[in-house]
Amino acid sequence: MSDRAKAVAAVENYLAKLGAGDLEGIMAAYAAEPTVHDPIGSEPKVGREAVEAFYASILPFTPKTTVLGPITVTGRYAGFQFRMDLTIGDNPVVVYATELFALDEDFLITEMTAVPDLEAAG
Repeated sequence: MSDRAKAVAAVENYLAKLGAGDLEGIMAAYAAEPTVHDPIGSEPKVGREAVEAFYASILPFTPKTTVLGPITVTGRYAGFQFRMDLTIGDNPVVVYATELFALDEDFLITEMTAVPDLEAAG
C-alpha cells in the first residue's frame, strides 16, 4: 500500500471510529503523545489523557460523519472536510469542519487541527 493510501486509510478509520462512537478506536488512531487543536486557536489538548477527555466529551452527542470531497495528502499530512451531525438534547446540530492531520511513520495521528464552522451549514 502506498503512503498516500495509508494516509487516506488513517483518515477513513478515524472518521469511522468517530461516527461509531468508539472512543478506544479513536484513541488507537493516535500516536503515543498526540496534540489536538480543536477548534483551532483554542488551548491545545496535549497528551493521551487530554485528547481522550476531549473525545469523551463529544461522543455523548452521537456524532455521525460524512466526508465532503477527496481526502488530500502531502507527505505525512492529510487534509479533509467533513460534516458532523450531532444531537444535543433534542436538537440536531450540523457542523462542517476542515481538519488537518500530521501522521507519524506508522500513520498514527500526532497532531490534529480542526476548523469547525457552525454557520457553514447555512
